[in-house]
Amino acid sequence: MLAQTFGCVRFTYNSALGLSKEQYDLGNKTNYNNWSKNLTLLKNNIDFSWLMDVSSVPLQQALKHLYKGSKSFFKSGFGYPTFKNKHNHQSASYRSNGFKWDKNKQALTLSKMKQPLKIKWSRSFTGTPLSLTVSKTKSGKYFVSILVKESINQLPVVNKTVGVDVGIKDLAICSDGIKFNNPRTTNKYAKKLAKASRQLAKKKKGSNNFNKQKFVVAKIHEKIANSRKDLTHKMTSKLINENQVIGIESLKVKNMVKTVSYLNIYTMLILVKL
Repeated sequence: MLAQTFGCVRFTYNSALGLSKEQYDLGNKTNYNNWSKNLTLLKNNIDFSWLMDVSSVPLQQALKHLYKGSKSFFKSGFGYPTFKNKHNHQSASYRSNGFKWDKNKQALTLSKMKQPLKIKWSRSFTGTPLSLTVSKTKSGKYFVSILVKESINQLPVVNKTVGVDVGIKDLAICSDGIKFNNPRTTNKYAKKLAKASRQLAKKKKGSNNFNKQKFVVAKIHEKIANSRKDLTHKMTSKLINENQVIGIESLKVKNMVKTVSYLNIYTMLILVKL
């Protein structure tokens, strides 16, 4: 059911995005209402009747995510929504009317499903779930993230202020002298990733061995991503727990790297001229 839901969500999103591009080329603008009406027409079409087999909540949420992404693009000018691929990260979002939460049994049942999901909880909560997202990674792991409304205890007030400077060599440098080193996780797994990628390139695309090796490569990438997230969470937790006010520069590291590259090229040109 999850696989079918992911597929329907992906189809709904891509159909709305395709309709939006088609109408935009004709000089027309579309919005959430147009996409929702188009989804209703698709459901009434006998060729796409399988859209009725899954809950309508994640399908509507997919359209809302597309609307939010499009609105953000026209506001900022970058990050235009792209078509979803079945080989990438998969997800389906549910509002409170799309799932049932049994507080006593700690059981979560999604709409159109008869049995609750088998979940290994990483943390417990006492509030009321408002929405949730079920996702599947490239390595085949499933996760459930839940938005919960609950009261939390504020951290104690600390009489300390710190400024954080994002660097290139170091991950971050604080005004009190504390440095967070860049572990360069990619370099740590570079040889292992290169070997797995070479083995993947030798497999016949679409074969069972290719799919197995693809999971191996995905797990390495996932390991690198998790290592980075772990370091970021530990760094931000330390800064928040030990400081009351945090000042951060509004500089972009990408632009800093470009400036350094231009300076290096300019220096080389001077040396050649001399």
